Amino acid sequence: MTVTIADVARHAGVSRSTVSYVLSGNRTISAETTKRVERSIKALGFRPHAGARSIRTRRTGVIAMALPMVYGPHNQVQMPYVWAALTAAQDCGLKVLMLTDDDGEAAIRDTVAGALVDGVMLMEVQRSDPRVPLLNELKCPAVLVGTPDDPHGLPRADFDFALAARACAEHLREAGHTSVGYLGQAPEAFGRDVAYAIHAQESVTHALHSRGQRSVWAACEPAPGGVVRALDDLLARQPDLTALIVYNERVLPLVMDRLAGLGARVPADISVIAICTDDEAERCSPPLTSVSLPAEELARAAVRLLARRIEGEELPGATLLAPALKVRASTGPRRDRAVGPWGAAPDALPDVSPRASASRLPPDASSHVPPHDAAG
Repeated sequence: MTVTIADVARHAGVSRSTVSYVLSGNRTISAETTKRVERSIKALGFRPHAGARSIRTRRTGVIAMALPMVYGPHNQVQMPYVWAALTAAQDCGLKVLMLTDDDGEAAIRDTVAGALVDGVMLMEVQRSDPRVPLLNELKCPAVLVGTPDDPHGLPRADFDFALAARACAEHLREAGHTSVGYLGQAPEAFGRDVAYAIHAQESVTHALHSRGQRSVWAACEPAPGGVVRALDDLLARQPDLTALIVYNERVLPLVMDRLAGLGARVPADISVIAICTDDEAERCSPPLTSVSLPAEELARAAVRLLARRIEGEELPGATLLAPALKVRASTGPRRDRAVGPWGAAPDALPDVSPRASASRLPPDASSHVPPHDAAG
C-alpha cells in the first residue's frame, strides 16, 4: 500500500500541513518537529511525489503557470504565451505545471503547500487580484505577468502600455488625425478587471487627450456582430473619426471588413493602427501599421525572471518590454470630409445609431460595455 502524507502525519503526531511545510520549506518549522517528520518519512518508507522529492534541496525543477483558460477565440491569443513559456522553461532546465482552475487561489495554495513547484508565474493578472497577496503570504518565488494595483512587492513583467499608447497617438497626430476611436479588449476582460485591458485603454485615452486629440472608445466582442455594434457606436458618438487604434487581435480582420462595408478605404478615408503582434498585423489587408507587442518575449522574460528568483536573486520591481512602431500600409494623412460615413451625401448616410446598429446584428451577437468619451 502506498504511504501518504496523512500516514506520515499520523506517525509523527503532526498535521498534514506540517508535513507539507517540512517537505516544501515554505514555512519555518521547529528543528525538533522537522526531525520527527523526517524520521517518520524514513520509518514508513514514504516516497514524496516528484514535486517534493528532495527535502535537503527543496527543489522540484517545476514551476507553475497560473493561467485561467478562457475558452473561445481568446484561447488562441493565450497559446503563444503558453508555448513560449514552455520552451523558455525547458531552456532553463525547468518543467511547467499548468494551473488552469477557475478557483486560482485554491489551486495555488494546494500546489505550493504540497511542494509541487519551486515558483509560480501568475498570468491574466487582475487589477485587484486575490492571488497576488496569497503568493506574498506563501513566501513562494513568484513573478507576475501584468501589473496589479498593488503588486505586494512581487516582481512583474509587462508590456509598456504607456509607451505603446504614446507611439500610436504621436504617429496619428503627425499625420493630422485629431479625432480618433479606440477599440479595446472584449467586455469579458473588462468585467474580470484584467489589468492589461484596462491599462491599455487608460494609456491610449491619456496619450490622445494630452496631445489634444478627441477620442471615444469601446470594448469589442470578437464576433462579427460585436464588431459591427462597437464600431458603429464609435461613429455615432464621434462621427468625424479619421483614425482607429485597435488593441484586440481577434477582431482585426472583422474591423477591416466592417470598414469596407461602410465604404471606407484604408488608409485613404480612415487610418488604422493596431497594438498587436507582427504576424497579426501582416495578415490583414492592407498590412496594418502596428505598435508591436512581443507576446512571446514577454512570456520568456517572465520565465527567466522566475528562474533567477528561485535561485535567490533580488529582482527589479518591474521589467517593462518596450514596443516598436512599424509603419505599414494602413495609416496615412488625414482626409478632410463631411461628418458622416465616407464619401456619402448627408441625406444618403446610413443610420449608425446604436438602435439601428443593434437591428442589423446577427442572432448570436454579443453586447459590449458602453463606450466612453475622452475629449481633449
